[in-house]
Amino acid sequence: MKNIIAIVGSAAAASSSHKIVGFLKTLLDDEIRLLVFDRLKELPHFDPTESTERPPIEIIALRQIIQDADAVLICSPEYIFSIPSGLKNLLEWTVATTIWMDKPVAIITASTDGEHTHKQLQLLLRTLGASVEANTCLHIPAVKSKINQEGQITDPDTQAALTCLATALQETL
Repeated sequence: MKNIIAIVGSAAAASSSHKIVGFLKTLLDDEIRLLVFDRLKELPHFDPTESTERPPIEIIALRQIIQDADAVLICSPEYIFSIPSGLKNLLEWTVATTIWMDKPVAIITASTDGEHTHKQLQLLLRTLGASVEANTCLHIPAVKSKINQEGQITDPDTQAALTCLATALQETL
């Protein structure tokens, strides 16, 4: 059994990011387990001294989850042309580690625009040492027009793109 940790960058419980991750879960092979991490609000605010000298228990657990995962999927909106603060906080807590080194990472940015965040996430994760490939990165602008109230992806092009990303991510395992 392979494990993919899906980090949801949205602070909203019923976000488009959650719905996209739910859709992706249905596309994965049975021997792949997708574990969702959507507790960004529970993480303490980043402290560089604590990060290296005495990380909080929540951070130790988070780092271990990422370390143990065979791959990571990050699905995030864009807030004010940037990475949501909770997701940025999570990434900051991992800077002093090597948990991202050569880790296959898929990035989905789903927002009204999202272009800035999409580029920023790719840059940050590559800087952290993650393996980020073009075929595991997907930018979904105008996302609310592509998902209905029930959480179903209604846009055929978005469905196809997510299917391709799921296939590419599975191939990295």
